[in-house]
Amino acid sequence: MARKRRHKRKTAVTLPEHLLRAGDVTDQYGLSEQALMAYLPHPEQYLPEGRRKAVTCWRREDVVRLLKTDRRARAAADELLARRRRREAAREYENQKKEVFRYLAGEYALDNLLRKAAFLRRRFVLHVGPTNSGKTYDAIEALAAAESGAYLGPLRLLALEMFDKLNARGCRCNLLTGEEHIEVDGAYHVASTIELCDFRARYAVAVIDEGQMLADPSRGAHWTRALLGVDAEEVHVCLAPEARNIIVWLLEQIGAPYELREHKRLCPLTFEGKFNGYGDVQPGDALITFSRRNVLNISGELEKRGIRASVIYGALPPESRREEVRKFASGQTNVVVATDAIGMGISLPIRRVIFCETQKYDGVSRRPLNKVEIRQIAGRAGRFGIYDRGEVLTVSDEESIRRGLIGPARQVRALTTPFPAAALDSDYPLDMLLRAWQELPPGAREQKADLSEALVLLRVFDKDVPGADQVPKSMVYDLITCPVDTKVRELVFYWCDCVRAVVRGRTVPQPKFDTDTLEGCENQYRAYDIRCQLLRRVGINESVTRQKRELAEKINAFLAQDKQSLERRCPQCGAPLAFDWPWRTCDRCHYRRGRG
Repeated sequence: MARKRRHKRKTAVTLPEHLLRAGDVTDQYGLSEQALMAYLPHPEQYLPEGRRKAVTCWRREDVVRLLKTDRRARAAADELLARRRRREAAREYENQKKEVFRYLAGEYALDNLLRKAAFLRRRFVLHVGPTNSGKTYDAIEALAAAESGAYLGPLRLLALEMFDKLNARGCRCNLLTGEEHIEVDGAYHVASTIELCDFRARYAVAVIDEGQMLADPSRGAHWTRALLGVDAEEVHVCLAPEARNIIVWLLEQIGAPYELREHKRLCPLTFEGKFNGYGDVQPGDALITFSRRNVLNISGELEKRGIRASVIYGALPPESRREEVRKFASGQTNVVVATDAIGMGISLPIRRVIFCETQKYDGVSRRPLNKVEIRQIAGRAGRFGIYDRGEVLTVSDEESIRRGLIGPARQVRALTTPFPAAALDSDYPLDMLLRAWQELPPGAREQKADLSEALVLLRVFDKDVPGADQVPKSMVYDLITCPVDTKVRELVFYWCDCVRAVVRGRTVPQPKFDTDTLEGCENQYRAYDIRCQLLRRVGINESVTRQKRELAEKINAFLAQDKQSLERRCPQCGAPLAFDWPWRTCDRCHYRRGRG
């Protein structure tokens, strides 16, 4: 039997103070062994006492002299040391991020949120139905009959509509949105955007509108938070059928009793096939496209044909949107041209919905409309009491629209969980908390709130705000979660100017956009919203109602003028371009330029 060979453990050789091995030189001075052989080609040979093999080493004074006198050697050493520091920092960052992963996934898991919500004593009423089914009407009736209550909606326009309706009925109600706060004497009701839900107040009845929004990655966390935390004896939730299962599951998890009320459409919805072009436009039509540019282009083409059109798109201020709705409802305009902003909460006397596009850009790529989007938009056709039925047409892709209107939509599988603000009290850096939250894997029933825009603003904050590392994490989080369209660079720059002023304790600058154009007025209005939001987050309430009203009037004047001036045209020859033309110039100018 062969004997196992024993390996002797090597012991480190202790060198005199003035000698260094290659590894020691690399660790202390940043010069690799290859660099040492290149710049100091004659190493020392040191034979320790009792050893048979000499150790290759260099004299410390030679290494120090080299780094002082040779710039190339110094640069090589600096580069190696910097590379090593980056690797060590990256390794440390990854280790800490894993620790943050465990912290967020354990301390703030969905199970813990559900456990806390189970202590509230509430009863839920779920109003399930498609658009134009009267579900919101029934919920508001219960709200108006209660001693106190809250309406929580997705849009300022909807909150304002409920504020007007309740006060008109003699039910005193306050208005609370990110842009304004109107208090009515003796009011025990509030109409609010869902982001501003007051979780400290106790209500008799609360209404949560558009409950299916809990699946939205960017805003859905506010619906989840409201469902779990709004404190009311009775909570009415208005939702589309595709969100029924996930909300029922949520209520069963927290042990809350609930009642399901099914609502049917009050008038039928039929698919009428292909739209035959502008010559087939009729009063009561809503033409749907998915960009502001296309909305203005189509409305300009209609007005060239003598058809007055209202316009509705996301960047339009609420006051202007309300004015456009009023014009269409009163008959001042015959048709409405809109983006999918029309699909949520806007009640209009629409007879036919016409899809001018069947694809939309979702922030990443252009994709076909899904069944939920088709139904949400198409459902605006047919107003009970005005039209017996609603009709749906499309310019292209008839089969996808037809399929979208048939059969049930796929059930929502996951709700959106909010970022835990309590985690800001931990010792972990804010950027690490937010990045770790973004990278946490989704659960079977949950997805994490999307913080990509907050991370964009955090990068701007760290880079452009002096003394950024001295600002408390909670304050930074409040500033970077201010609603800002990060795709509009000018708005990001204005946000940064405001934040710099807030951090320094100085007066926040007034926005100064070009108000001689429609787009400039819209950006000026949005900048005022940013200003109000930031000031409110640091405890300052400042009203800019007058300035915003003047801007809204200016925007209304732009929209009331001949929209042919807003029509999309070739910048070289001025020829009109179709709303779906994919290039900046017309074919004629493009080929002429190529030949030149």
